[in-house]
Amino acid sequence: MPDETNGMNLEELLDGDELEQLKAEAARRGVTPEQLAKRAIQHQITQRTRPRAMSGTIQAFRRKD
Repeated sequence: MPDETNGMNLEELLDGDELEQLKAEAARRGVTPEQLAKRAIQHQITQRTRPRAMSGTIQAFRRKD
């Protein structure tokens, strides 16, 4: 497993305005900016990898003679 201390800093990933918005939202929620970024990343991974129900009508299989 990767060591958490060797990760990237938020300052390396975000520009000034984005970083300030993240810090303000984290303060509003009472968490650190790193925790808020981690939650957002986990939420995005969950949304993208969630199985989706098939659309359309399900039809019974019929064999051709």
